[in-house]
Amino acid sequence: MKYVAIASTRLMGSLIYERDVLVQSVFMLVVLVTFVQLWSTTYAATSQPIIEGFTLRDLVWYLVITEVIGLSTPRLANTIDADVRSGDIAYALGRPYNYPLYHLAGFWGETLVRVPINALVGGGVALVAVGWPHTSPSAILATLLLGAGAITLKGMFGVLIGLSASWVEDTQPAEWIYNKFVLTIGGLFLPLELFPGWLATIARGLPFASMAYAPARVFVGFDWPVFGPLLLTQLVWLVFCWLAISAVFGSAARRLVAHGG
Repeated sequence: MKYVAIASTRLMGSLIYERDVLVQSVFMLVVLVTFVQLWSTTYAATSQPIIEGFTLRDLVWYLVITEVIGLSTPRLANTIDADVRSGDIAYALGRPYNYPLYHLAGFWGETLVRVPINALVGGGVALVAVGWPHTSPSAILATLLLGAGAITLKGMFGVLIGLSASWVEDTQPAEWIYNKFVLTIGGLFLPLELFPGWLATIARGLPFASMAYAPARVFVGFDWPVFGPLLLTQLVWLVFCWLAISAVFGSAARRLVAHGG
């Protein structure tokens, strides 16, 4: 399949720039060590072995999963933004592939290089700090499924933000706001169980929690009543985002304007 070939080509290309991958892994190492120290101090200060259902071990492994997903995905919005502004998208429209799928395939190709390396780094930090996770084969399978959905959903949002360059002069504010939503109500740094009840309820229904919270939550505490709603919410947002991409790309293609040459 041509999109598999595109992903494979991008994967091989990413291996050439291994220095970029290593920099991301070093950054992840620093982040996780910092959070381990922070939460170890917090648990010691509260004298509570469990906070909102999370032990220190659970919380550290939760952060490993969210950081692996968060730091392994490239900034796709910037790539598409550059295509629109340079006018290169006009040439891409005549090629025998779907433009959004082409970029999603490349996005996955780059991500597949980074995920195992970041997982090894993050897992190593967690093992040294708190030991093996309390998980199960069912939890691991659920994490892989929701993790794949989370990565795809992140790629779709990157496509949408990048395509918005057809209407706005600068897409960086939109990307900045989107990233901050993932960081906060997406559960990247904190499980939603630590949020006020009303905010956690709202956050679970938004797409940002499907990008970070969902796969990490099932890894440290798999339960069918928890997994089912998370999977359903993620699937709904994946379908919605694909429909939005189709509509936005169709509109952008009709009113295509080449910027800067």
